[in-house]
Amino acid sequence: MLHSRTKPSSDILWGFDEGAGNQVVEAAIGLRELLASNASRGDVQRYPTDEVIRALDDAMLWGVAVPKRLGGQGVSATALVRMGAELAKGDPSVGWVSQIINGTTWVTSLASDELQEELFSEGVPKIAGVFNPPGTAIPVDGGYRVSGAWPYASGIRHARWGQWGVQIVKPDGTQVPGNFCYVPAGDFRIEDSWHVTGMQGTGSDTVVIEDAFVPERRMVHAARSYNYVEPGKKHYGAPSDYFAQMALVHRTMCGVPLGAIEGLLEHVVKTAVTKPLVGTIFARQSDSQVVAKEIGEAATKIHTARMLIEAATMELDGAALERRTLSERERARNKAQANHAMQILQEASQTLMYVAGSSAFNNANPASRYWRDFNMIARHFGNIPNIGYEVYGRSLLGVTPSAIPPHMY
Repeated sequence: MLHSRTKPSSDILWGFDEGAGNQVVEAAIGLRELLASNASRGDVQRYPTDEVIRALDDAMLWGVAVPKRLGGQGVSATALVRMGAELAKGDPSVGWVSQIINGTTWVTSLASDELQEELFSEGVPKIAGVFNPPGTAIPVDGGYRVSGAWPYASGIRHARWGQWGVQIVKPDGTQVPGNFCYVPAGDFRIEDSWHVTGMQGTGSDTVVIEDAFVPERRMVHAARSYNYVEPGKKHYGAPSDYFAQMALVHRTMCGVPLGAIEGLLEHVVKTAVTKPLVGTIFARQSDSQVVAKEIGEAATKIHTARMLIEAATMELDGAALERRTLSERERARNKAQANHAMQILQEASQTLMYVAGSSAFNNANPASRYWRDFNMIARHFGNIPNIGYEVYGRSLLGVTPSAIPPHMY
């Protein structure tokens, strides 16, 4: 149920709910065994199993960053990244679907009062979405006729709504990019296109919309995007309303690659105490000082990556609690910091797979899933280290424009 709010009535509503944050992380830990047991089936069908989705439903792990005024749990960015890491230890694909839907649903909570009231009127829905490549929206009476095809729509088979990037094409041919529209599941179809090496269980197929009518109230215009607060806005004021849109989505999705490599480390450590080091004098890998050194070095890198990622999300949390916007320099550094964590995790994954050996690449071996899923996530455009470094470097040097648009980091 929606609640109008212009000022806080209690500390818990004015800040993040730390208790709820701890609960969602513990719930994710409790689901790891179930996710692992379903992971192979999810890979084969290329989207999460019904059993997994029901378990996430029962644990209330959708919309956890959505403010309480809309029925969400109002947790911090740091809690969200920790939850994603624990889910990824069970199955990175499920962790990714959870993070994408959580992120997109949170973004919707920044929209106009009218849109919030419509989409959250019956509780927190699952909302998936893609912004690129943009579709086409042609103005008509009362709204728009929308058409387009959006690949990589993670979690779309379980979503009630889709959030799609569109460019508005006016009658004179003028194009206005950077808009988003909301379309219910019944108005789009899913094209089976997700045939990949990693993250097979995310169901990231292509969504196709063919001349669907979208009323004006479901369009978020670039000129008045999600961070715009119209005069007299009722549904506003929670700390999550102050997160930068892409910064929140990209930083919190770092929990999935982090959890994948933490899961790989756990697996390698467990097997090293019994597995022989073939071709050497060592009956067990754990007898080798070299193996011990490599595991210790990889574990140190993974721990360092977690500290970098959580420091980045804590910076987002701190600014949101202060109700302030991060500066361009702060956002550039925040992005580079999280991207650097991906580089460290990549190094750790390589070391661990050398320890695990060639048998780790057997599809039946959990190490194989962690490795291939991580390597795909690490190539997401929001995670690439060199891009983060260039963004931060340009900011330090005062070179404009930056490597990517400022609203993208």
